[in-house]
Amino acid sequence: MRGLWAGVWQRRTPLVVLMAVVGIAGALLATRDSGGGHLAANRAQLRKACDGTLPYGDLERLVRDERPGELRQHGTMLAPGQESRSLLDCSLSWGDGYGVTVHAEALVSDVPEAVETRDLLEPAGGHGTFVAPGTTGQYGKRGAWLVADCLGGLGGRVRPTTDLYVTARVTDGTDSADDATAGNGKPDRATALLGFRTAVHVANALTKAQHCGSRPLTTPTAVVDTDETHGAPGQGLRTCEWIDGSSLPGVASGSWTTLGDLQESTGLSACAGEWDAEKNAGERPRPKQWQVTEVEAASWSGILGRSAYDSYEREGHVPGWGAEDDERPSEAGSETDADRGVRQEERVSSYAGRPQLALWARSVCGGRTTYHRVAVFPEIRLEDGETAVIGGKDRARLSAAARTVLDRYLDADDGWPASAKCRDTQVLGEVEQWH
Repeated sequence: MRGLWAGVWQRRTPLVVLMAVVGIAGALLATRDSGGGHLAANRAQLRKACDGTLPYGDLERLVRDERPGELRQHGTMLAPGQESRSLLDCSLSWGDGYGVTVHAEALVSDVPEAVETRDLLEPAGGHGTFVAPGTTGQYGKRGAWLVADCLGGLGGRVRPTTDLYVTARVTDGTDSADDATAGNGKPDRATALLGFRTAVHVANALTKAQHCGSRPLTTPTAVVDTDETHGAPGQGLRTCEWIDGSSLPGVASGSWTTLGDLQESTGLSACAGEWDAEKNAGERPRPKQWQVTEVEAASWSGILGRSAYDSYEREGHVPGWGAEDDERPSEAGSETDADRGVRQEERVSSYAGRPQLALWARSVCGGRTTYHRVAVFPEIRLEDGETAVIGGKDRARLSAAARTVLDRYLDADDGWPASAKCRDTQVLGEVEQWH
């Protein structure tokens, strides 16, 4: 009996092996059909997606195998003659939070980002964000954004423009990336860097395709967290060393702490300085009422200048706001000291946000129209509900201090205006922001 069963098993062995092979092959096919085996196709799709503008080397590691990539794209770069505000709108997703979204447009109006002085010095409402030194932009709600030049002009819009705006958001399936996508928090450092590298790669690809004649942007290798809780990286920058209480007439004497933006941009810059109460304790008397204890200075070139000026104008904080068009300082040219009358009395409420006197000027920097804005902040000590009165003499001293700050800022050897070779400066006028 044992030999009989052995013979039967020997005859059936080839059949069993064949059935096992077929079963394994079927399982493999079933696995492929149920969501696997798409890696090669997805990588090939990444190379061609978004008109071939994406940085394959940076994004390859994000490509998933489980499902086909989902691509959505449009824009005038993909379909010339198409009516679209965008040169490129493109989204590529591999599921489970892995993907990349880019947007590029030729700007014919303002930059769709906040670029006032405080937005440069204290981004995200003071919560901080990431910047890539050498790149004009920040990491915002849309991901990394930047502005680039196209000297030869960008196509795809009815009105000619030389300004390119690009955003890039990369997600890698982590919670921090999801929070950034939702606008509820910052991404991690690696995700932010990947966003900037993608935005720069897209910008360079587009400016090359558009024959802009501009030098390509440098691909960033690191990002800086602007949050002061991470070591206050913006303090003590060389570009802001001109703010010095011992050599800046009209401001409180003593030790000052400075803060500068970290973009290292050729298109904008900002500095601020504040009388340091902690360092001066026991060394210097407390500043007197109306003495300057804080200053700001910022510059914006090209479309960034227009965007900043328009933003302040919407708040009523530009020279001549509310005047007739032919009386506006921005159109009328320079203003002499004699033209700036000094009010005899001005009232400041304790509920005012940040009372200040600003002074605007306009230059040509790096061949582009550039706006400068400086502001001086006086010491005002008020209890809730109280109102302070600034007399003519104190107001005149603030005016003189603002002009001194502007002159020192423009003339500083290590300052941004000197590096941008600013010339033909016209003073546009003062703006009182007491309320």
